[in-house]
Amino acid sequence: MSARLYKKVLRLPSENVGVEDAWAFAEAHEELFGWTDPLPHFEVAPTVRGFFDYVLLERVSRHESFGRTRRLTWFERCRYARAFQRLFPRVDMRDVRFVAFCWYDGCEAPDYYE
Repeated sequence: MSARLYKKVLRLPSENVGVEDAWAFAEAHEELFGWTDPLPHFEVAPTVRGFFDYVLLERVSRHESFGRTRRLTWFERCRYARAFQRLFPRVDMRDVRFVAFCWYDGCEAPDYYE
């Protein structure tokens, strides 16, 4: 069943860590992705462009589609670096963005990043 979802994620373009096929990468590292849905967890963003999302919050919402994005603060980069380095040892945390968005999950989510 589809619903409007509100999510807060830390988003990283797959191309920035040298991953061409995000879905194949997720399957190869399934123990670190949220197939059983504990929060926070990694998932492949349901977008046209390839992103990895570290999902901080997800809930059903009544809001219309919207999104906002920003760069991480120095404190946030330090706080979440270990989680990202488990998957991507050489990740540059300056490439990670905080993204909050609401979308209808019956379609592709918007490619919020910049």
